[in-house]
Amino acid sequence: MELPTLDLNLIVVLHALLEERNVTRAGERVGLSQPATSAALARLRRHFDDPLLERSGSHYALTPVAQGLRAELGDTVERLTRLLTAQPRFEPESSTRCFRVHCSDSVLTVLGPALVTAVHSAAPQVQLDIRPVDPEIIHDPHTVLGDTDILVMARGLLSDLPSLDLYADRWVCVAWEGNTVTPAALSAADVPGTRWIVPFGPSPLASPADAHLSALGLDRHSAVTVQSFTALGRLVVGTDLLALVHERVLRTSPDVPLRLVTLPVPMPELHQAAWWHPSRQLDPGHRWLLGMLADAAGTLAPLETDGTGRGGAPNP
Repeated sequence: MELPTLDLNLIVVLHALLEERNVTRAGERVGLSQPATSAALARLRRHFDDPLLERSGSHYALTPVAQGLRAELGDTVERLTRLLTAQPRFEPESSTRCFRVHCSDSVLTVLGPALVTAVHSAAPQVQLDIRPVDPEIIHDPHTVLGDTDILVMARGLLSDLPSLDLYADRWVCVAWEGNTVTPAALSAADVPGTRWIVPFGPSPLASPADAHLSALGLDRHSAVTVQSFTALGRLVVGTDLLALVHERVLRTSPDVPLRLVTLPVPMPELHQAAWWHPSRQLDPGHRWLLGMLADAAGTLAPLETDGTGRGGAPNP
């Protein structure tokens, strides 16, 4: 394969021009004079056979070609920068790198404290940019993971990507301690008549527990939908609603007045895993962060055996 003949430095200038839509500001952004930036724009126009920027009144507007290029350039420039500045070693004690991690609020609650402590201790100048999971990850994981160092998500939603198991968790059904309507154990006939607080509604990140229950003919009826896993237990307090929550999250809030409800069918364990883009495989910084995550997961206490086989757990 032969690459087109274009100075890679012009890609950086092109990115600035399309972002700023102003020759002077784009030049200041990349450290070029106004004449040098104008000359670069002329070369780019010849290369793409397109004006790229067209005057619209007192401002410049992007041509359709430029709009398409702008959509791709952010990722391209970031990946080129990572590639051309790659180092064979990663020195955590002196690194100022910013790592981006995507995970649910449940994972952040369970794993976040140990991870932040470990990273801050080993690499005091490293930054962690922890963000919620983008639902689009299900539809286009390779694109979304291009800007992410590590995604932590339960198995069963992604495939064909490098991954590492971190920890196991369980679904438990909870009701408010003062709920006198819901029995201690639900029968299959009880489920259709109950109402639930559910996470994320119909999005791709919606609880995989529902897929399991639906396959067994048990569909939950939601009364409340919330963009959170960790809020579920607290929201049932004062109501006759039920929620399926992660056992490890439940144990972080022993003050919430909840009781456990046994489900009519066994619930499968959740297996949280780290996922990443294949392009990160040779990145020593990525391998270091992955080790930090694995070590943090190793500090978690094992799940206790409740003997019911139905996703129940001892009272927190």
